[in-house]
Amino acid sequence: MQAVQSVDGLCQRGYIRPRWQTSHINERCTLSIKFLRRRKAPLASFVAGVVALALTACGGGGSSPAGSGKGGTLTVAVSGDALNLDTTNCQPILYCDVAYDSLTHISAKTGEVGPDLATSWKWVDDSHQKLELTLRKDARFNDGTPLTGEAAATSINSYLGAGGAFSSTSYPMKEAKASGEHTVVISYSTPITERYALYLLSGQSGLGDIVGPESAANRKKLNSATDGIGPYKLDASQTVKGVSYVYVPNDQYFNQSAIKYSKIVLKPMSDPQSRLNALQSGQVDLATNLRTQDVQTVKKAGYTVSRGNLGSFYSLALLKRDSGPLADVRVRQALSYATPRQDIVDALYGSDAVATSSMIPKGAEGYNAKNTDMYSLDLDKAKKLLSQAGYGDGFTLTVLDSSFFDAGSSLGQALKAAYAKIGVTLKLVTSNAPPGSVAKEAATGKYDAEILSNGGNGLSAAAYGHFRPGGLSNPLKTPLDGTLEAALREAALSAPEDQEQKMVEATTILDELVYAVPVASVPTVQGVNSKIKNVVGEYWTTEADPFGPTASEAWASGE
Repeated sequence: MQAVQSVDGLCQRGYIRPRWQTSHINERCTLSIKFLRRRKAPLASFVAGVVALALTACGGGGSSPAGSGKGGTLTVAVSGDALNLDTTNCQPILYCDVAYDSLTHISAKTGEVGPDLATSWKWVDDSHQKLELTLRKDARFNDGTPLTGEAAATSINSYLGAGGAFSSTSYPMKEAKASGEHTVVISYSTPITERYALYLLSGQSGLGDIVGPESAANRKKLNSATDGIGPYKLDASQTVKGVSYVYVPNDQYFNQSAIKYSKIVLKPMSDPQSRLNALQSGQVDLATNLRTQDVQTVKKAGYTVSRGNLGSFYSLALLKRDSGPLADVRVRQALSYATPRQDIVDALYGSDAVATSSMIPKGAEGYNAKNTDMYSLDLDKAKKLLSQAGYGDGFTLTVLDSSFFDAGSSLGQALKAAYAKIGVTLKLVTSNAPPGSVAKEAATGKYDAEILSNGGNGLSAAAYGHFRPGGLSNPLKTPLDGTLEAALREAALSAPEDQEQKMVEATTILDELVYAVPVASVPTVQGVNSKIKNVVGEYWTTEADPFGPTASEAWASGE
């Protein structure tokens, strides 16, 4: 079935030109966009799917709703299709969450890291560059192969060598080696905080999802199959790419009490209105990534709303910092001073969103509340900085503006209008490609900047996943500022109780450098059948995971 993209336009108080007449967003804007919401993460869900009519025709007819009782079917409207099911490309990660346990598990309810396939861990050197994990002894892959230190190391090294679109987000992990039958040592190329080390090993990053030895040796096996240690496994015979992905219980799973359903059905729906309609009509039990303006509609219809506070962080990533205007920090700061964040938030993202000048949102590693208004709107200061940098007459930036990160080019158009006021012209290059393809396009180095929406994963993830040489937001491999590198190292080598405060201080250095222009932190909104149990009102992971290893937190049907 051919994938179709559905995008409407938006009007926003002079920042965005109207395109198509649609529904009313708020009192300030009589034109709105059915924009695709982004969750995390590096980088979240793929923009591919089928139009609402086709989805209605193709999906859901044979599945029973979650409210039908334990052992029924959970049907989910997901915000896009996965490029494939390889854990290096599995976005949205929900397609892999259902079939893989990770080495560590982050509780959606509390945000705390706990054991999963690894039961304990410790640093085995003073430089915080070697972390040893002790593994479960009762875990087996789908085919019955036991989990060993060697199997875990093979999976990790295979991921690191796969070269997927988001492989840079695994930095600074270097390699893994079995140190015993049920132990494995992870090596890092630079010291990192324990919080970030454990995040990289969780299902929130994908790297922590351990695949079987045969698939690790030949990752093409994962293109259309799963091979993990998780509560469910893909049933390829019932799966139709782009229409529905069907998962059934994994009888090899070590914690059978965490398996709550006899079937999981994931349906790609790129249009948020289609996801909302599917929820309201009873086609699905869970609709991911709904628009914030749909919250009241969902509540009034009797459904549960679950918010992800770290879900979406919107920014203009400044890619070409090796030469030209963006090589000058004064120019980058000028762009930040010229950004009308609150106006953009009011028009595009609703009352739940937070306008911010800092790259690190509340709840993430290194959050510094003092920095949220570091660059309050000041056009005079912006023009003065440009003049001091020798760009008083302005310049042009070519910006990659994909519909996945910025549906309808709403944020791109807003920034284009705003920066025109200081003489800076944005040439927007739009794309409807999925995020993996967009990441590859950004990596070509052809663009000065890129509109991004990624999960709020914290300072280490920003510095190492995005801004280091070769990171997602640094394709030209411009070196990190030495002061920032030193601050990150100091934090990593500090006592555990001091690490977070050191990271808070390092965040100020990053925010002063303006490697990207932050705009807003926007919660992810999920609509859920009210009969489903264990759904939290707020979750503290970048992605919601209804299928975790903790039986008391795994979603379940109920009357």
